Amino acid sequence: MNPQSWIYAAAGYNVALAAFHLGFWRMFRWKDELAKLHPMNRAVVQVMNAMLICFFLTMAAIQVRFAPELTSTPLGRTVLAGMAAFWLVRAILQPVFFPAPPAVRWGFCVIFLLGAGLHALALPST
Repeated sequence: MNPQSWIYAAAGYNVALAAFHLGFWRMFRWKDELAKLHPMNRAVVQVMNAMLICFFLTMAAIQVRFAPELTSTPLGRTVLAGMAAFWLVRAILQPVFFPAPPAVRWGFCVIFLLGAGLHALALPST
């Protein structure tokens, strides 16, 4: 695949992760669980999640709209490298901060490494 095809795949990945984050309120029963937290912590958790959703969707829109520029300009390549680094760091943090059965913990690591890989593969080799 050419770099722009990888960019479109990475955009789809970012949309999928945004959709996953939209499910956090229900999946983690935030209405009940976050009620146990101090109001400031409750707000921080929800605002950070909402902003991640916005970020993922913004990145996906940029990737779809400006795919050629992402591979042909220094700024574009920096954005792609930054997104690859974002997902790599997220994969590293998974086993450190998330208590889950090993299969789940490492499964998510693989998912986040996939995101890093999609963004890295979009970088032109020249």
